[in-house]
Amino acid sequence: MKFHQFRTLVAMADTGSIRAAARALGISPAAATKAVRELEAEQQIALVMRNANGIAFTEAGQALLEHARAILHQMARAQEDLDRRRGQYRGTLAIGVTPWVALSFLPDAVSLFRTRMPQMQLEFYEGLLNITMPRLRDGTLDFSLGKPMPASLHAEFTQTPLMATESAVVVRKGHPLERARSLREFQDSEWLLNWDPASKEMIADTVFHRHGLPLPRTVHLAHSWAVAMGLLMHTDIVSIFPWPLVETRLARENLRALTLKEEVDRTTVSVVARRGVPLSAAAECFLDCLMISIRAGATAQDSARRRLYRSLELLI
Repeated sequence: MKFHQFRTLVAMADTGSIRAAARALGISPAAATKAVRELEAEQQIALVMRNANGIAFTEAGQALLEHARAILHQMARAQEDLDRRRGQYRGTLAIGVTPWVALSFLPDAVSLFRTRMPQMQLEFYEGLLNITMPRLRDGTLDFSLGKPMPASLHAEFTQTPLMATESAVVVRKGHPLERARSLREFQDSEWLLNWDPASKEMIADTVFHRHGLPLPRTVHLAHSWAVAMGLLMHTDIVSIFPWPLVETRLARENLRALTLKEEVDRTTVSVVARRGVPLSAAAECFLDCLMISIRAGATAQDSARRRLYRSLELLI
C-alpha cells in the first residue's frame, strides 16, 4: 500500500467521482483509476465500484478509507511538527466545539491563538457527538470540546474534563410561564433540546425523573443553535441552556432564565481526542489560550463579561 493510493481513495470519497478526485489531486483520471486498481490487485479485494451517480465504496473500501484518512492526517501532523521545529508554524488545526462554548468563550481564545500562531489555519465543526465522533476517528478533527462521550467509546477516545457549568430553564420574554417556579408547571409544555439525540434520555433521567416527575409528552431536538433560538424567541417552546449561553447578548435580550426550586442540570465540557494520538503543539497551544482567556475574563472590568466567565468552573 502506497501513500498516493491513500490520497486517491480519500479524494474520491471527498469529491464523489474519479474525475473530480483527479482534478483535486492534479493528476489525470487514468492515473487516479490506476492507483486504485493497483491497490485492489495487490490486496485482491474490490474497494471502489462505478455506478450511475459516480462511485461507491465497498465494505472493504469503507474500512480502508477510514485508515487512509487517519494516515494522511498523521502525515500532515508529522509535516507540521517538522515545520514547527524549523520555526515555521503552518498547517490546519481542526476543532469540534459545542455551540455554547462557540458563542461565549471561543472568540477570545481564537484571538489569543492567532497572535501566537498566525500562520495556522483554524477549522471548526459543530461539536455534536454524531458530527465529531466519525471525524475524530478518521483524523479529520484534532480534538473536540464538548460533552463527555458514552462509556462504550472510552476505548477509542481520551476524555479530559475541562470545565463545568450549571444550566437553567429558558423561555421567551412574555412567555405565559415566565414566572413559574417549578418544573411541574411545564408538564404540558413542548420542550426543545439543542443537543444530541441522547439528550432526550438525559432530560428524562437527570432532570425530570430525578425530581419524581414524568417526562413531558413532547420533546423536540434541534441540531442547530440558530434554529433553537428562532423557535424559542417566537413560540412558547421551553428549553434548557447552560449558563454561559444564557449570558450571551442574544439570549439576554430575548429570553428569560427561570429560577426554579429544582436543580436543573450540570454540564461538563471535556477535551475529547483519539486515544493513542498525542495532541499537536498547535492543539496544546489552543487549549492553553482557552484557559488563559477564561481566567482573564473572570477578572474583567466589564460586569457582563465578568458574569459570563464566572459562570464557569474550571476543572484543570
